[in-house]
Amino acid sequence: MEETAGTARTVSTDPTFGVAEIKPYELSVTSYVDRNIARLSPASYYDKIYGMAMRALRRKLADLIVNGDDPSTPTFFGITNAKNKAATNIFAEAALGSAIDVNTLDTLYFAYGSDEAMGASARLLLTKTNLKALGQLRGTNEKRRLLEITPDPTNPNSGTIRDGGVVLPYDLVKAVGDSKILYGDPMNFEVGLFGDYSIRIDESVKAVERMYAILGDAFVGGNLIVDKGFVVGTIGG
Repeated sequence: MEETAGTARTVSTDPTFGVAEIKPYELSVTSYVDRNIARLSPASYYDKIYGMAMRALRRKLADLIVNGDDPSTPTFFGITNAKNKAATNIFAEAALGSAIDVNTLDTLYFAYGSDEAMGASARLLLTKTNLKALGQLRGTNEKRRLLEITPDPTNPNSGTIRDGGVVLPYDLVKAVGDSKILYGDPMNFEVGLFGDYSIRIDESVKAVERMYAILGDAFVGGNLIVDKGFVVGTIGG
């Protein structure tokens, strides 16, 4: 913009800031095991109980990170319902059409990031069903696969999808559901742990059934902390 000497310069646009609230949410799991498990050696017994409870807590936390809790009055904000204190969506949205097709990944890839830059360190979060649908895309002439899917040899639930010159990392996440595909940098989502988690055994709840109750508890919170830090792509919506 041309400026005239001796005159006040045009005021630049001030940045605006939003507040992403992270509030404590009670995460709990309850499992039951036969009390005969205690006949294992003490170390094996503890490892078995601890491992079962931790896996259950992680599964519930993974679902919260994607979908949050009660959508009408959320305490834990997931990627697909992340809002700031002004009740404005922190995530971006993209319509992916009625079904997965050759444009699905392009739509997500170019929807992420600012108007002037591509987003960095982004990953796809999708279900096994939708990964299979992407892998089944074929060309119209040679009928060759359009996408090259390479699972991670150390973790088959992760890998990469090569779409021409673009390589997109992916993770299989059941909680996303088959009607959505998410794309963004996982570091844009913050999980807060309010105090230590606890795992304990109660022998009285199901004493008649000779069962032990495994009780896992934690106070956690979550929200996107970067504006448009994830793109939520909707299929068939």
